[in-house]
Amino acid sequence: MSDILVLGATGFTGRLITQYLFSHPQRTSFSFAIGVRSRSKGESLRQSLGLDDSVHLVQLDVTDYAQVEAAVKDSKVVINAVGPYWLWGTNVVRACAVHGKRYVDINGEPYFVRKIVNDFDYLATKTGAVIVPSCGLDSLPADITVYLSNRTLKSAFGPRTQLGLSQSFYQVRVKPSGGSLATLITMIEDVPRVRLEESYRDYALSPVPAAPSPPLRLAVPVPFSSKPQYGATWAMAMTNRSVVQRSFGVYQYMLDNARTVFGGKLEKEKADAFCPLAYGPTFSYAEYLIPGSGSYLSAALYSTVFTTIVGLLLVTPIRWIVKMFLTKSGDGPSEEEMNQGFLKLTNYTSTASSPASVAKTIMWGKGDPGYRLTACMISECALGLLLEDSSLPVSARPGGILTPATALGDVIVRRLEGTGSMRFESEVIDADEESRKER
Repeated sequence: MSDILVLGATGFTGRLITQYLFSHPQRTSFSFAIGVRSRSKGESLRQSLGLDDSVHLVQLDVTDYAQVEAAVKDSKVVINAVGPYWLWGTNVVRACAVHGKRYVDINGEPYFVRKIVNDFDYLATKTGAVIVPSCGLDSLPADITVYLSNRTLKSAFGPRTQLGLSQSFYQVRVKPSGGSLATLITMIEDVPRVRLEESYRDYALSPVPAAPSPPLRLAVPVPFSSKPQYGATWAMAMTNRSVVQRSFGVYQYMLDNARTVFGGKLEKEKADAFCPLAYGPTFSYAEYLIPGSGSYLSAALYSTVFTTIVGLLLVTPIRWIVKMFLTKSGDGPSEEEMNQGFLKLTNYTSTASSPASVAKTIMWGKGDPGYRLTACMISECALGLLLEDSSLPVSARPGGILTPATALGDVIVRRLEGTGSMRFESEVIDADEESRKER
C-alpha cells in the first residue's frame, strides 16, 4: 500500500506534483505511487525526474472503475491531476467515497463539484471519506484568505461576530494553461446548459444560503488603497466564490445542526467549536483582478474585453480556431517563466455590525501560481491530510465533500508558510488605518 497515489503524473502539473513530493523534506515520512495509463510513459517519467524504485508505478485508466477502485483501495490519499474533471473525475471520487479515503484535486469546475456533492457527499460522511476539490489556484487562496479574515475578526471581537461583505483582489503573473483551455472548451461543449446554470447560481454548492453576492460591475474600488485602484472582472471569480460559499455553508450547517450531526451529548461542545468558524447569515463574497495600473479605465477595459472574449468562444467556428492555435493540454511554461510568476491576493472582510470593522488578509506567493504554486498547494493539502490527522479542524471530522478551509484550516496555512514559497498576513484595520496584527 502507498500513502499517496498521484493520478495524472505524466501531465505538466502532475509532473510538478511528482517532483515536489519526491524532493519533499518529509519524504521519509510517506510513500507514494504514480498512476499512469501507459507503463512506458511512466518509466520515461521516472527516468526524466530521477525517481528511484521507492516510487511505484500503477497502471490504470480512470475511465475503468474497477481499475480505479483497485488502485484507490491500496492508497490512503489520492491526488487527482487528471482533467477536465467533468469528463474524467467521477470514478476517482466515487472510489474514494466508497472506501473512506482522502482525496484532493485542482479542479476549477463548479458543475463537477456540484455533481459530486449531490452524488457522494452523504456517502462520504458515512464512510469517513474526506474529499477536497479545488486545492490549487482554483480555489485555495480565496478560501483560505477568507478563513483567516474571519479568524482575525473573531479573535478581535469575539466568537459570535457576524461577517458582512468579503472582497478579494488578485494581482498575478500567470502563464495561460492548456488544461484551463481544455476545461473551458469542455464546459461549453460537453456540460449540459442546465447543469451550468445550476452550478453558477449563488450558493449552489452551499447547504444553506446567505446574503446575495454583489452584482457584476465593470470596475470595483479597492478599499483602503493609498491611491485609487480598481478591480476588474476575474476569470476565476465565479468558481472561487462557489468554494468560499461552500465553506460558509459547511460551517453554518454544522453550527445550526450540531445535535443532528454529532448527537445530543456532543451538541453544546460542537456548537461552541463551530461558533468561531461560522461566517454568519449576513456574509457575502466577491472577487476581482487588479489589471495593469489598477486605474478605473484599465479595469473597465479589461472587464469589457474579457466578457467579449468569453462571448466569442460561444461561437463554434471561433472555438475551432482557438483550439488549433492555443496551448495544448499537457503543455506548460518554461522554468524561467514559472520563476517569474507571482501571486498577491488581498482580502477585505467587514463585520456585519455598524460601524463595521474590517480585516485585511494578504497571501503572497513566489512562482507561477497556476503551475508551481498549485503543485505546492495540492501536495501540502495531501500531506496535511496524511500526516496531521490529529490537527485537522473539527469541520473535517464528519467527512464529506469539503473545501481547503473546512478540511485543513490552520494546518494548510502553517504548511504553506513552511515551504517558504507562500506567506500570509492578517490584521484588523481601524478607521485611521492603524492595525492590530494577528499574524
